[in-house]
Amino acid sequence: MSNTYLETAFNLPVTPDETAILEECFVTAAEISAGFASIPEANELDAAKTYYASRSSAFKTIFPVQPEEEDPFAAFLSLWSDPDFPSFDAELTVHDSRDGKGQVAFIHGQEADVSALASLIQKVCKSALPFGFEWAVVTDRVRPDGFGGGYFVVTETEIFGGSTHWLMEETLQTLRAGA
Repeated sequence: MSNTYLETAFNLPVTPDETAILEECFVTAAEISAGFASIPEANELDAAKTYYASRSSAFKTIFPVQPEEEDPFAAFLSLWSDPDFPSFDAELTVHDSRDGKGQVAFIHGQEADVSALASLIQKVCKSALPFGFEWAVVTDRVRPDGFGGGYFVVTETEIFGGSTHWLMEETLQTLRAGA
């Protein structure tokens, strides 16, 4: 048996406003994952409504309440392929850029949800677009197909990319079709 990890680490140039929203998104995801433990409401939906009401106006603009959804966080939860597990599984630290003209968000994780991170960047970090980052898939035991990686390029309207395995298979299919 072996353990497989998806690792990423990248710097993302951000404005101070984007920094505040990124940090709020990471905190919000953690609170949702914890079942709104900090809110002493009778049920989770009431707690979600209370917590959503406390979010910043910038957060509410980017992730507005969806009229057809009961959960006020439905737009935010759409960042994840499985909204029942809203965790970026990554760390976020922000520091001033070397040139002193902005900030840089350092995002890294050993089990990061890179698809959710790409979606978050698209929604929150408009000043950085287009932006790209990579990830690696590693295993603690040597086994066939135990290594790989991938990339995403994020634009205002699309997210391009995928795994190296997918890219390799597409190339092989193209070559075999032409043979």
